[in-house]
Parts: sequence; structure tokens; C-alpha cells
Amino acid sequence: MPFIAMRRTDIPNGVLQVLDLFPNTSLRNLIYDPPGQTKYVNRLVNDTLAPLVANQTTAEYQGIAAYLLDVTADGVTTRSITVTQANTAAAAIITRVNSGLTLTAANITTVLVAAGCGAGTTIVGAGGAGQSAGSVADLLKIVAGGTYVLPAGTTRNPGVARPAGTAGDFIPGTYRDTYDTGALAISFGEGSLAVYTSAVFDYLGTTGAALTVYANDGTLYV
Repeated sequence: MPFIAMRRTDIPNGVLQVLDLFPNTSLRNLIYDPPGQTKYVNRLVNDTLAPLVANQTTAEYQGIAAYLLDVTADGVTTRSITVTQANTAAAAIITRVNSGLTLTAANITTVLVAAGCGAGTTIVGAGGAGQSAGSVADLLKIVAGGTYVLPAGTTRNPGVARPAGTAGDFIPGTYRDTYDTGALAISFGEGSLAVYTSAVFDYLGTTGAALTVYANDGTLYV
């Protein structure tokens, strides 16, 4: 399941549309055709987390930092990571997205450790107490425009083992999955995606690739 991410910040949501995938979302036969594939590609969302009060979030948050705080256990202490670590790691992940770089599990671990988390900290885990509960695919879904929401009042205490499971979730209907089909390969090779991922793509006089296509392990789609 590839993920199509907007890497530029100067292109508004609702502008870039990939129309050469199949089936067309607007024209498909609702009885016979699988879910539509054509769609707009929107920029990721990332709210900056405020400090916890009494070990709880003080507002509802969306995006990468919220996801990291929710799912990640420190690789050494097994405790929840801190707000500062989540914000710092999210900023580094966004820098990688903007640069069109890979987002593999190893890349994410490197980012988390650089943000102050313990050696080997990963978002991937079984989800039990003291374990991370995330996945590379879910992080890529956020990077590709999916809306992940962490509720206000979520308890994350760096002094104790990270709670089992997750407190947040994706809002249904805010993201359309993309599948690795022949139409996608053609689009990437010589169609809309080839244009949008090209270093010579021009938007209002500014040249540079607008999109990055990721495989579901965080490597670049080829």
C-alpha cells in the first residue's frame, strides 16, 4: 500500500490531484468497481504539543507529534516518551518528508534517539504496557494526509511504563487508501505522479518536486 505525501509547503490543499489512477473516484461503478483511487494530495498536519498538566494532555492534538507521544515507549526505560521528545522527533520527521527522504523503521529510530529517547526506541511494537504500539504504515498515513487525533485528557507519564494500547485514532473518512496497481506504476513512470515527483515540477514559478511516493515500509516507491 503506497503512500503519496505532499513534500512542499507552498502548495495549498485541494490543488494537486492525481487523476490517472483507477478506478476514478467520481466515475467508478459503485456496484462493480473497487474503491476509487483518484484523489487530491494534501499536506500533513502536525500540532505542537503543549506540556502535560498532571500527566495529561490539555487539548486535542492532531498529527505526527501526537501520534509519537501516544504510541512510543522509550527503548531503555519502557516509559512514555516526553512531549519535548515527541515535538523534536516530529520536526525531524517533517524535515525528512520535505527533503523526499526515506522513513523506514530504522530512520524513525534514529530520529527518536536524536530527540533524546533511549537507544533503540522504536514506534513499532506489540502494544502492551511498556511497549510501543505504532507502525511505520500508520506514521506514513499521517505523512500522506491522514488525520490522527489524540484526545484531551490523555495520560502519558514518563515516570511509569507506557500504558497498553493507544488513546488516539484516525478519523474515518479523512484519508483514501492508495493501492499498488498497474495504474499507479504507470502514473509514477509517465503520468501525473511522474510530473509531481519531478525535480523540475513548477508551481507558480517555484521549481521542485511536490510529492514523494513511499512504499509501506518507508522506502521510496520505485
